[in-house]
Amino acid sequence: MKLKIYQVAIVFLSVLFFTACEDKCYYYEDQTVFEPVYEKLSDVKASFSVVDDYTITKPGNIYSYGKYLLVGEKLKGIHILDNTNPASPTPLKFINLKGNENFTVYNDVILADNGPDLLSISFSDLSDIKVINREENVNTERVSGDKFIVGYNTSIQRVKRECNSSNGRFMTTSDMASSGAGASSTGKGGSMAKFAIISDYLYITNSSQLFPINIANPTKPVKQLTMGLNGSNVETIFPYKTYLYLGTSSGVLIYNTASSKATPAYINTLWHITGCDPVVVSDNYAFSTVRGGTACRTTNMSQLSVYNVNNPALANLVRNMNMVEPYGLGVKEDLLFVCQGKNGLFVYDWDKTNENLTLRHSYPDIHAFDVIVNGDVLIVTADNGLFQFDISSKDNITYLSKLADF
Repeated sequence: MKLKIYQVAIVFLSVLFFTACEDKCYYYEDQTVFEPVYEKLSDVKASFSVVDDYTITKPGNIYSYGKYLLVGEKLKGIHILDNTNPASPTPLKFINLKGNENFTVYNDVILADNGPDLLSISFSDLSDIKVINREENVNTERVSGDKFIVGYNTSIQRVKRECNSSNGRFMTTSDMASSGAGASSTGKGGSMAKFAIISDYLYITNSSQLFPINIANPTKPVKQLTMGLNGSNVETIFPYKTYLYLGTSSGVLIYNTASSKATPAYINTLWHITGCDPVVVSDNYAFSTVRGGTACRTTNMSQLSVYNVNNPALANLVRNMNMVEPYGLGVKEDLLFVCQGKNGLFVYDWDKTNENLTLRHSYPDIHAFDVIVNGDVLIVTADNGLFQFDISSKDNITYLSKLADF
């Protein structure tokens, strides 16, 4: 008996010895690092001015309002164009506004972020565009002392990761994650926005909070109580009926404003793989793109997901489709438009009956970032121009114009 115990002890110690001496497994991967670029907060707040429009160089968010098309110049300001004739849009004015990313329009008043502040800008008279109100410190997420983050410099760094015994690589949290309407005069924005209007309320989001703002009088918005959200890394917000759909890096959050516009109620989360996530909703279906390999701390997986949200509390996934580099998207009846960066603009047939998607056409020369479906006109922002198409007939999508060339 003593011999057997001794032998077992030797085997046990041997296992410990070899386990302790076993080399760990590592692998390397490239990671994009974002370094903030700061400007003095006082300079950002004092940046407002209006000049005759200059060439669009880096388009950001887009917004259609009546005959006007507003195009963001990323972190610099807002272009105003006359888009009466989409085949020949006319630049009118440019509003210098440092740090600006998001804007919307309500009753002839532009509501735009300027650093942490929300500005009300009158543009009913283009010869007298002016700031008529400033609500200070609405969203202070990018404030650091007396400075404000106006952009990011990116670099690639090689990072050493420890393997996971089950799959040969390090397991991360991301691996385990499985148009508004109102009676008043507003317009239509793209899918990458963080501003949304339902009725007489503006909803602004940062990475983890929602700011409901009463804009019944847009010349004097009234901020309500700030709300924490049932999720983080929020990137976009989209209004549909009484619901707000917020795209986050891990899923789509759904809130309902029906009972209280000042305090929307959490309804559901549509979980998806981790990645940057804009979302649009049409005819009770939510379309969400998820882009991997980005600042959203993701794997390299990218896909398009479609959910039936006829009952948002019981929403369910009906379709997944692999993508290459998806950004913004838009829907017109049975056509789905998906921006895939330098891979182009892709047009899909959406068969609602069978809940199926089929590629119809692609435009590889348009490095698309976001779209607005504005009636029978598709407006596309890209890193090589701003394009417009006549989409009145899905069998005869027609190119109308290109503004800017860069």
